[in-house]
Amino acid sequence: MNKKYLTTLNTRPFLYRETKMIAELIDQGLNDEEIKIKVLDENIFQIKSVDRRKRFYSEIQKRLDELDEYLLGKLLNSDTSTSKAILLYAILKRDILFYEWMREVVWDKLLTLNYDLTKYDTELFFAKKSEQSDQVRSWGNNTITRLTNAYHQTLVEAEIAIRVDTNLSLNRPIISSQVEQYLKTEKERQIVEVLLGEVIE
Repeated sequence: MNKKYLTTLNTRPFLYRETKMIAELIDQGLNDEEIKIKVLDENIFQIKSVDRRKRFYSEIQKRLDELDEYLLGKLLNSDTSTSKAILLYAILKRDILFYEWMREVVWDKLLTLNYDLTKYDTELFFAKKSEQSDQVRSWGNNTITRLTNAYHQTLVEAEIAIRVDTNLSLNRPIISSQVEQYLKTEKERQIVEVLLGEVIE
């Protein structure tokens, strides 16, 4: 089966600050058109390029669509660590390739208590994917390098990794017990396992 893989994280990264801004506007009851005016005309993201504003907003919208009302509320009203974990959950749901990398590389390391993540680990993952997917095989080295950097940067911004020289040191997210319980009982086990770095029975 040929999956449609995204390279979105190359140009539309974690965007935590911008995502919270849009979530707050939704929470205030603004509709899509009103939010779009704030993003494009009022430039609430403070980005010079109108095209980038559009692309950021479009991607944030798609990520927020992955969240139900409860998680949207918790994205806004939880501590930073929990809030970032909820955004990471939305990205894992939206981006199949990122999810597969998290499951096959990061989750595997966390389960074996190997907290060291190198660029080589991620490059190896892409080499394996290029054998399985025509789409990945068609990407140039530049795309792979940028995706590798984007994936690693996403973990740092989500606060589940810190940089140690050129490598990353992984850790599990710190999530409020209420949100963690909700994810475990209400959401997709395979995604929540990857997010929490554990096996859910």
